[in-house]
Amino acid sequence: MNKEFFDKLNDWIRGTEQSIVNFLSAFAPWIAPIIPAYMTFQHANNTLKFPPLIAMSAAVVVEILGFSAVSTFLAFWFYNRRNQAESKKAPIIVVVIAFGFYLSLIIFSNVLLDAYPTERWAEISVRALFTLQTIPAAMLVAVRTQHRELLSEIKKEKEERSQKVSESGGKSGKAEKESSESFRKFPKDWRSLEPTLTYEQKVEIANLTPQDVRKWANEIGVSEKTVTNWRANARDMLQ
Repeated sequence: MNKEFFDKLNDWIRGTEQSIVNFLSAFAPWIAPIIPAYMTFQHANNTLKFPPLIAMSAAVVVEILGFSAVSTFLAFWFYNRRNQAESKKAPIIVVVIAFGFYLSLIIFSNVLLDAYPTERWAEISVRALFTLQTIPAAMLVAVRTQHRELLSEIKKEKEERSQKVSESGGKSGKAEKESSESFRKFPKDWRSLEPTLTYEQKVEIANLTPQDVRKWANEIGVSEKTVTNWRANARDMLQ
């Protein structure tokens, strides 16, 4: 009985620990910018002589710029990993430039002013970076807007292809059999098969139903898993 009690207690402790970690992990990224924002506020208010309200606004804007640059970079990077077509890639270089500007601004304003508190050139450098921060902010807004439009175009293309496929999907059983049998002469490995396919054939494979997969496997003489893999690869390529 003692063993059962301690096993349940151990399970409860592990579950509670995981819940606490998940809870803290959800909030920690959002409060992480507080310290650099406070440092920026102090330097803007005390060294650069900004009014408190303007200094606070500057600190918040700088950290939002950095947070947006990092999150946008990661989102674009993961997106580009899933999409191989150059025309569909997100402009990640622009985001890197914006993040580099944020990094320069936060280091200059929080480190350079402490290292050279009486040097006029250090203050002028920080003021110049504050003056130019509108440029990377506008760059981020532009690339995020462009990316949304790109995703909208891709979604529209998918819908149009699906509509075309559905309109041409009323083929007779004989026509479906002829379509699947036409693949008998092609290699069964996807890497070897893909270069031999037309765009229409890739669309046809991508839209196979489970019943079609079973039928193709029987008529072509391959396993259902092979046809399923073809379908998955075709869908990945067509997005």
